[in-house]
Amino acid sequence: MRFAFVSTMADWPWGGSEELWSQTAVQLKRAGHDVQASVAYRPRLSDKITLLAKQGIRLEIYPSYRIGMARRIWNKLTLKYRRSYGRLKRFKPDLVIISQGHNSGGLNWAKICSEASIPYVLIVHCNSEHWWFGDRDVEEAAASYKSAQKVFCVSRSNLNLLRMQLGDPMQNGEIVWNPYKVSAESIPAWPVENGRWRLACVARLDPAAKGQELLLQVLARPEWRGRPIELNIFGEGPHEIALRRLASMLQLNDVHFHGQVSDIEAIWEKNHLLVLPSRYEGLPLVLVEAMWCGRPAVVTDVAGNAEVCVDNETGFVAPAPTVALLADTLQRAWDRREDWQRMGQAARARAESQIPRDPIAVFADRLRSCVDTARPALTSTKPS
Repeated sequence: MRFAFVSTMADWPWGGSEELWSQTAVQLKRAGHDVQASVAYRPRLSDKITLLAKQGIRLEIYPSYRIGMARRIWNKLTLKYRRSYGRLKRFKPDLVIISQGHNSGGLNWAKICSEASIPYVLIVHCNSEHWWFGDRDVEEAAASYKSAQKVFCVSRSNLNLLRMQLGDPMQNGEIVWNPYKVSAESIPAWPVENGRWRLACVARLDPAAKGQELLLQVLARPEWRGRPIELNIFGEGPHEIALRRLASMLQLNDVHFHGQVSDIEAIWEKNHLLVLPSRYEGLPLVLVEAMWCGRPAVVTDVAGNAEVCVDNETGFVAPAPTVALLADTLQRAWDRREDWQRMGQAARARAESQIPRDPIAVFADRLRSCVDTARPALTSTKPS
């Protein structure tokens, strides 16, 4: 089989949404399939992208563009774009896997596949109530989604929202799990008790999406200032300086920025509770990883958070990402801090019962099934 993967991420060198397609591409290549990957141009590609070529995957670079310019670029394609699409057609894949960080980044590639009669699937890693299709785009977007062999979303909430945005029941929609970076076989020991409770916020430093400033505002309230807690912020992003300035302005001396950390289990060896006050999501890998590591969480009820985090059982769910509601939810968590270890054990049990231990193998099998399903349809449409 021939598989072509297309990543539409252009704003970041690498992100959590890249793990699913890239790891699946490697697994399919190792299984003997022919694999090509198309990624957006950046002045310096992520090392994880260049590593794909070293593992025998054909690497294609296409010009990147701002999402808001998609229609204009589609109407007036550059020569480089035509060459990128032409190389995809010449590769003659059995299936194209288009990975989107949101709900519309890869629809130009979907249209090319439809016009060339190449089967394709779409992955939606995140969705938001703010991302509605305009009247000029919705019909074309709905057609692209409907023509896909499958539309994979990382949470049921994201899929249901996409159905509303398109005004289509999307019978081809399914849920897919992203890979995680912790062991499913072992659990980090509960942090050594020293009288202080340590909260970890693990996320891209992007308040518009992750809501870190909501958490800082809550911790600046009088009732939290005298409590024996510390907040450890992990991650990198475009708003680190702004968040540091906010923490300084609020005189939060027990807030610590640690940057990007690759050893996720090491985070949970020292922290008791995940706090993720997101404004929009798909299904955060950090929440899944905290569950596997036996840690409870405080999350907002957006996207897939409440699909895996059960309020008052495996963590605490704020009804919406506001300061007042997050403050109420954090207070509930604080009142039950002696239960955190037990709730973390319940989170681990829920992960074991709900989340596949090898999401990549599961997804690779589903892609092969898509090829098997598409082949008879393609054969029947060829002239006799």
